[in-house]
Amino acid sequence: MDDASAAPGHVLVIDDEESMRHALERGLERAGFRCTAVGTGKEGVERFVSGGFDAVLTDVRLPDFSGLDVVAVLTEMDPGVPVVVMTGYGTMDTALEAMRRGARDYVGKPFVVQDVVRTLTRAIEERRMSLENRRLRALVERRLDPEGFEAVEAELQTRQSAPGGEASSAPPPPARLALVAVLGEQPDGSPLPLREAVQRFEVAYVRDLLARTGGNVAAAARLAGISRPNFHKKLRVLDVDAERFKQAARRGKLRDL
Repeated sequence: MDDASAAPGHVLVIDDEESMRHALERGLERAGFRCTAVGTGKEGVERFVSGGFDAVLTDVRLPDFSGLDVVAVLTEMDPGVPVVVMTGYGTMDTALEAMRRGARDYVGKPFVVQDVVRTLTRAIEERRMSLENRRLRALVERRLDPEGFEAVEAELQTRQSAPGGEASSAPPPPARLALVAVLGEQPDGSPLPLREAVQRFEVAYVRDLLARTGGNVAAAARLAGISRPNFHKKLRVLDVDAERFKQAARRGKLRDL
């Protein structure tokens, strides 16, 4: 991961209280975030349209729009950007409604800025892991195409055969090494049949998601970019038990799985 991707990220803050905006700006910037703060829902939507934000932090009470409507609009525009809402004391129903409209998380007022930093950091990291998992999955699935396998094998043979029939010292292509590390191969070194390779990859993929989330199926489904019911179905088909990961997480034994 490079320095840019490791950075905390750029956060859009929407709150009509100037003192709150100032406190959040200072606190988030001290934690390494870039921060853009606005005072109305209209300004927030306009800034969001320009793009470049890794997360949004919005109050539910705004002078022009309902914060719940802002959540719905922003998550409709870009479902991948996590939106975190700030709610007042005794407004749990509002927080739950925000989650139903697409918010990723919420923080209850009064709070310390460090609570917000932790929540935003977790939301942004989950998004980045989801994007990386999708990228890696797409990469592997492209390589699982029969024509892709043939191209990799041809490249491997070319590198292994030097002039005069002597073996070359050049290593196998990185893509081939990555496939073998994730999926394994047949005893004779040839690629696995496509169906078996796909199944092995999916098992490894969902196990990795469950290990990352400590067996939390809802969080794992978000990382995979699918609904929770579909993720449960995938677990049943692949015969992967999420409860084992929960128990291992409680015992601190996830590395043993």
